Amino acid sequence: MSVYDFRKSISSALLMSSNDIFRLIIRAPHTYKSYAIAKKSGGIRLIAQPAKETKYIQRILMDELFVRLPVHPCAAAYREGASIKKNAELHKANQYISKFDFTNFFGSIKQVDISEHLVACFGEELSEQTVKDISRVSCIKHKTASDLCLSIGAPSSPVLSNSVMWYFDRIVSEWCEERGITFTRYADDLTFSSNIKGIYTQIEPFLSELLEKLPYPRLSLSAKKTIHLSKKNQRRVTGLVLSNEGRVSLGRERKRLISAMIHGYKCNRLTEEQILHLQGLLGFAEDAEPLFVSRMRSKYGVVVISELFQKRSKKIDK
Repeated sequence: MSVYDFRKSISSALLMSSNDIFRLIIRAPHTYKSYAIAKKSGGIRLIAQPAKETKYIQRILMDELFVRLPVHPCAAAYREGASIKKNAELHKANQYISKFDFTNFFGSIKQVDISEHLVACFGEELSEQTVKDISRVSCIKHKTASDLCLSIGAPSSPVLSNSVMWYFDRIVSEWCEERGITFTRYADDLTFSSNIKGIYTQIEPFLSELLEKLPYPRLSLSAKKTIHLSKKNQRRVTGLVLSNEGRVSLGRERKRLISAMIHGYKCNRLTEEQILHLQGLLGFAEDAEPLFVSRMRSKYGVVVISELFQKRSKKIDK
């Protein structure tokens, strides 16, 4: 069995000495720049992006090693072909929906969890030192926390979080399959749906017990985000509305908002911040309901919509 020499690989890629690579690894958790963005639901979300050297090392790991990590089919985010629409469509035929959310998902996945997972997945292919190096360079050190953890904003965090959840995903999926429940996990959003009335009463106790026994990571549910819905309510899954007729839609309110903001943009009435928000909404709409975006092109002109998408693409490239 070949052994993956992490430091040698990085040294060769960066054309740096082993001593310089060692210093990069030691410094990596302290090289993040943090900033806050507004959440759609209110409040702020802290984003922390690593310095370019740390980010480059993480991308090398993604290409050479993390691509081989297992990800369960129920994981509906951070994988090729995944989308919020595909996630929602898996639940559209079911009457009853239960939604749960983890508290501080990325921040709860610690360096030790990544190390345990790497050992479980690669065994002797990685030396003990290599495991320590990889898990360290993948994490951030927050000033207020003693442990290193994943951050929102690091390129390697999505794939690592998806794979670290493999054990949880497998157990939950098997439990749901036995009971006629559809289960998907979109990052920290857990969605359960079924046509069996009252089945939701079994889900939360099961999850709480499993999280207590799970070897890694140590996660907890956010009680304030636990929701149980039926066709009597407006049912949303990852931001999309499930109609009683089995369709997935942006929802009337969001469509009206997007249309009004496009009109405002066309009339030069939007601030830079509002334009950025509109660009995000249009990207969301293009993925979830492309026919609506086509109607906006007909209503406001191809040039206007194309201009907004071009600005969004330039922003993402940066």
